[in-house]
Amino acid sequence: MKKLISVILLILIYGGTVFSQESIDLKKAISIAIEKNPSISTIQNNLAIQKLNISSVRGNLYPTLALSGSWSRNNSYSSGGTQLINGIPVFIPDQNTWQSNFNLGLNSQVTLFNGFANYQSIELENQNEAGLKLLLEKTKTDIVLNVYQKFFDAVKKEKIVQTYRANLKNSTDQLEKIKEYVNVGKKTVSEIYKQDVQVAQNELLLEQSLNDFAKSKVDLLYAMNDDLDKNFAVDAGDINADLTVAQLKSILDKSTNINELVKNAVAGRYDYKSAMQDIRINQTKLSLAVKNLWFPSISAFGSYNLTGKEIRNIADSRSFSVGLSLSYYIFQGNKYDISRQIAEVNIKQKSEDIVKLEQQIKSDLKKAILDLETSYKQIEILDRNIKSAEQDKILSEENFRIGYGTLLDVQTAATSLNNLLINRINSIYNFLFAKKQIDYLSGQLNY
Repeated sequence: MKKLISVILLILIYGGTVFSQESIDLKKAISIAIEKNPSISTIQNNLAIQKLNISSVRGNLYPTLALSGSWSRNNSYSSGGTQLINGIPVFIPDQNTWQSNFNLGLNSQVTLFNGFANYQSIELENQNEAGLKLLLEKTKTDIVLNVYQKFFDAVKKEKIVQTYRANLKNSTDQLEKIKEYVNVGKKTVSEIYKQDVQVAQNELLLEQSLNDFAKSKVDLLYAMNDDLDKNFAVDAGDINADLTVAQLKSILDKSTNINELVKNAVAGRYDYKSAMQDIRINQTKLSLAVKNLWFPSISAFGSYNLTGKEIRNIADSRSFSVGLSLSYYIFQGNKYDISRQIAEVNIKQKSEDIVKLEQQIKSDLKKAILDLETSYKQIEILDRNIKSAEQDKILSEENFRIGYGTLLDVQTAATSLNNLLINRINSIYNFLFAKKQIDYLSGQLNY
């Protein structure tokens, strides 16, 4: 009864831990990574600031309206004395006068024409906003590819753990069979020791694979910018890794048209779009610099003022004025001409960068296709080798049972098959990631 209660308590304790463990699939990992990435937050904040910049520049199109008011009190003093007026001495007393002045004014000014530089300034800020949006999408895509890599690696390491665990069970079962053979006198005790060593080696390999799997989960959490102490299970349900060679060949055939991939990359890659946007931004800067350099500025202004010595009669004295003003830089220290030259140099440099980027895109795609083809070829060869290794394992075990073969043959066959299975796991997930990398390089990676 006590043993039963203990078992129930253990199930409740450890079972609760298992059931409370969070499960993270690929979509959730990507969502968390995008949500928590600090670079995404920084760009979003910059976008919010940029919207305010657009509103600020747009405000320059509207007239300004300013209300002003003032009050002053003046004192005039002159000492008295005697003055001759028409030959008659006249005594003038001291003069000490205080006077208040009240003023209320309304002023307005608006730029009527400056070569449309004010509109060009708005266009420049809009272009800067578009550039930030492209940078945001580019950053998200980079994050997604990184999560794909880390998630595939974690799933791959978990599959390898399962393979090593099955291999350990196989070697343990073989040890039990040998013990039975020894009991009936068919084998010697030395065979038990030899197989026990093999079991120990397989236990070590399993432990190492568990360690690698744990580290891959930490790498995944780091890529997600999540709590590194989080205990979670990797849910690979939305990853189809059980693909036949024919299915892999179909995927390969659809991913090797380099011209089509480059065309898609030019149309869909955010870094290419961002590079083109940089050219448009500098073209706008060039246009703005030219307008500021060559066109005059024409402004309209108006003012309305009330003046009085007392507040109650401030409206007794009124003035109203309107007018136009024109200003034209004869010399401005090369300020705008230098801006024009800088914009021209930047356009030339960005255009050269576009050509380099196109070459880089084609180069990266060619190498990614080679990786995909290599992974496919490895899987194709491994599948044939695995079939042969499975037969070798069965044959070696049967030969050992009837006394025709040795234990070393059994161990060698089991190890060979296990290594081939692990190599296939590596190759299949390398193939899947190579396909995602091609999607990324061709601008077709969705999230």
